[in-house]
Amino acid sequence: MKSFFHTPELYFLSHSVGCLPKTTPSFVNEVFFQIWQELGGGAWPGWLDTINAFREEMAIFLNVTQADICPQTNVTSALTKIIYALPSRPKRKIILLTEQDFPTVGFALKQAERAGYELRFVKGDVADIQNWHNAMDDGVQLVHITHALSNTSHLLPVGPICEYARKLGIFSIVDIAQSVGIVPVPLARWQADFATGTSVKFLCGGPGACFLYVAPEMVRQCRPIDVGWFSHENPFELDIHQFRYAPDALRFFGGTPSPAPFGAAVNALQFWQDNHEEAAHSTQKALTHLTDVVPETVLVSPKRAEQRGGTLVLAPTDSEAFSNALVKSGIKYDTRKEGFRFSVHGYTPKDDIEHLRDILKTFFKQG
Repeated sequence: MKSFFHTPELYFLSHSVGCLPKTTPSFVNEVFFQIWQELGGGAWPGWLDTINAFREEMAIFLNVTQADICPQTNVTSALTKIIYALPSRPKRKIILLTEQDFPTVGFALKQAERAGYELRFVKGDVADIQNWHNAMDDGVQLVHITHALSNTSHLLPVGPICEYARKLGIFSIVDIAQSVGIVPVPLARWQADFATGTSVKFLCGGPGACFLYVAPEMVRQCRPIDVGWFSHENPFELDIHQFRYAPDALRFFGGTPSPAPFGAAVNALQFWQDNHEEAAHSTQKALTHLTDVVPETVLVSPKRAEQRGGTLVLAPTDSEAFSNALVKSGIKYDTRKEGFRFSVHGYTPKDDIEHLRDILKTFFKQG
């Protein structure tokens, strides 16, 4: 699989940015630059075909329908659009989230206080479903659930959380930015109301091609405030006095889109159609191979594969010495306050994995 990607040496950062497929530059040139060069303003029909292709490929990947998918520039924008599109329920003014969510989630949801909402954080172990039950009541309007925590790689019990939320009439959003493309994302089984994600990480589609999944029943209930001509039932009607929401998830779209990022994502998604299961299987196998030489006291991410995303997180006692060992060996990694993060993908060479394993084995044996 490595032969299909530009893979930097000793690269363990796919949780940040997935590697570039070798065919992406020529594909983007064909669907974006070439028709722009040849047709100028006449390129728009082709560009819109690319955006529609992104919706179609993303729907296939998530096992939903194209009508459920709305392209987005970034996850934060999608989240903001959801908040102000929800039906008004005056007795429900609480938005539930966790302190382990990516910070942009908190930044965006904090602004909802200006619309009368109040933030509530789940207390205790967020992988424990009982703590979610304790935090939910009939005052909660919306619950935000991160499938794979970016700082620890824990997979949260999304299905049971969504099920309990439905029983209480609470809307649900699932953030799949750190899980899509590397672990199963069973949206149909979860029955979440919304899901947000990005192509920049394990999907290897680059930045700027994000997506919003909207369950069909939520499309009927939601009236977004942040709209544009691509949110219109007929964007090319061009009558300033006439606006009708698109009948599907596109009502969340907004103004003029940038087609190039979606072209890059389409190319990657078409590759993963045939290789996704292989990549996911090899990733978890490789991560297990790495955790076998790490003391459990150092593990931040779960040891069991079914509880873990695509990232290994370690917190050694002597972090400075560990960092020096990694830098000396050329390993590409990053850190958060919880620990050192390493991710493996289907394209990660076996020799690189073995090299990292040897470093871990030697360091923790000495420690």
